[in-house]
Amino acid sequence: MLTQTYPYVFDPDHAPLEARAAEFRGAGSIRQRVAALGAAGLLARRDTRSLAVIRRQLAYHDPLDDLAFVIQELGCTPLERANVLLEVVAEARAGQRVIVFGLTEPNAGSDVRSLETVAVRDGSQYRLTGTKHFISNAPECDGAVVFAKLDGQVACFFVDAPPTSAQAVAAHSIGRLELDGTAGVLVSEKGFGLAFATLERCRPSVGAAAIGLAARALDETIAYTKQRRQFGAPLAALPVVRLRLAEMGVELETATLATLHACWKRDAAHAGERTGYTSAVGKIVATEAAQRIIDMAVQLHGGAGVEESSVVQQLYRAVRPLRIYEGATDVLLTVVADHLLGSP
Repeated sequence: MLTQTYPYVFDPDHAPLEARAAEFRGAGSIRQRVAALGAAGLLARRDTRSLAVIRRQLAYHDPLDDLAFVIQELGCTPLERANVLLEVVAEARAGQRVIVFGLTEPNAGSDVRSLETVAVRDGSQYRLTGTKHFISNAPECDGAVVFAKLDGQVACFFVDAPPTSAQAVAAHSIGRLELDGTAGVLVSEKGFGLAFATLERCRPSVGAAAIGLAARALDETIAYTKQRRQFGAPLAALPVVRLRLAEMGVELETATLATLHACWKRDAAHAGERTGYTSAVGKIVATEAAQRIIDMAVQLHGGAGVEESSVVQQLYRAVRPLRIYEGATDVLLTVVADHLLGSP
């Protein structure tokens, strides 16, 4: 438990929350998992360290539960920051609605200013036209926060029951939002800042999910190398395997410390204080380390590590997107460089 190993980072109320997340086990569809998370009281709005302890535990036990959790957080945060549609937020945080975050487009990923989805006024309403893709949970959603150009500037809208289509075969549902004159409610005309504020809030917790996946990979590998015998002895007795396990442990500890520092820094920040640098560093360190740890876990499992039923194979698939969403590593490195060079 993070709250037990690093008590100096947390407040007293974080420990019971982490214990509750550790006991949670979702099942079934994303909608069913969201409902279960809401019933368990895990979807309420909380500070960054709370997001971290929840995501670390959910990711360790089942990456799909973590995904269901964080997409709800991404969907609720813009509405809360804009202080609009709070009845929708209440339903989403209770697990009664699946809300998605519609930012990415076929021709606009990290470059948000290149969005092609447009909104036009239609009396007291707005009509949105465009396609959002690679939207996690889209096929099961009944509401979406959508970013679109309004009079040439990025604005934020909420679309109730958006038309969707499945896009990819994966461990979780990924799809498109197909908007063709679809009605939307204006959330904020300052959509660019709202999008980045939302991602900034959730970014440190991506590192927490990464260390959850990595910790599971390390535990699986320790257990496997202790019982798997080669050359007349358990794999764990071989010097090279012991060194690899040690390297994995060191990487996990480093990633955990970077993540917790980023989370603590954001919670402790004064109004107006910028925390983008520490958030970027935390996510880079944790997600890149988790990728290396899980890659080594697969390697040490040998052929068993690539079987479809293998836990480490599933972790390998789960960790890869973490290096891309909410700030790809290469994009975040520019944030770090700007900070070091004193760029605004």
